[in-house]
Amino acid sequence: MATLTKLQPAESAVHRRHSQMSSTSTLPEYELGDYPKLQALSRTASLSESSSLPDYNNLDASTSATGSASGVAAFHHTSAFQIETAGHPTFHLPTPPKPVPIPVFRVNADGTVGDMAYESLRNKRSSGSCALVRASSSGGSIAEAPVCSTTYRFGPGKSPQMQLHGRLDSNEIYEVQGKGFTTRAQSIRTHLGTFEWRYADRADRRAVGANSLLLLERVTGVALAGGKKEERRAVVGMFVRSPELRTQGTSGCTAGNGGRLLLNLSDWADAKVEREQMEILAISSCIVMLKKEIDRRRVQQFMIISGAVSGGGP
Repeated sequence: MATLTKLQPAESAVHRRHSQMSSTSTLPEYELGDYPKLQALSRTASLSESSSLPDYNNLDASTSATGSASGVAAFHHTSAFQIETAGHPTFHLPTPPKPVPIPVFRVNADGTVGDMAYESLRNKRSSGSCALVRASSSGGSIAEAPVCSTTYRFGPGKSPQMQLHGRLDSNEIYEVQGKGFTTRAQSIRTHLGTFEWRYADRADRRAVGANSLLLLERVTGVALAGGKKEERRAVVGMFVRSPELRTQGTSGCTAGNGGRLLLNLSDWADAKVEREQMEILAISSCIVMLKKEIDRRRVQQFMIISGAVSGGGP
């Protein structure tokens, strides 16, 4: 089994970029042996950290995801990105996060982190709405026009809305809708299909040796005999957080921290525009999932502080 080995710090686009940003720390490079099969994730680290991941280990798998562990184990990615964000720690005031840019770096075929591909920007601390902008080809600077925007609306039942822009604009608005009160899974209906982010169950995590795993699945309905329908799922993306891949300086208990996003875009390989749209929607919706983790953590902290102030009772 291949293992993931951390290399010595070296000069790269990541280090040059982070030397100019105070929001994130230096990102180490990695050497992956059999990286496409995700066997590089350390099983030893998985066992040692699993008890400290109360948020990530919630078994949110849908009952329709039977047998998904085999799909996870057979997953092969065509592109990979490193999303860098510090998230929200366990012991912290429940204040909104600062509007710090979230850089998204492209990961090379050998597993090393390359140049910045995108950056998620927020205008103000009081609003979670953000825009994903593409890094230009000249030194990693930021293009002005966004490729996707995400709008957060206040109030129950008001789902975040994503919209593509520029030449990728499909003239549609996509809502990131929750699947229910008992699950953290989120569904997105797009012109490319219906997709769902969910937190992996224990079988999925064991299949790849990960201790924190979010799955992006393409959901399709198949007509069966007798007028019945069956829901089928195919994994098209994974967001992996482990001691080697999560944002440096964060822990397994940090909510909304960064990690490695792996995508299989082979279904859109022959359609350049659709492939770009899928890539951008996957990155933007992954950042939505991270924000929801932070919102959930802030609610928990607010409840704890409120209980302490009130004396824990009437």
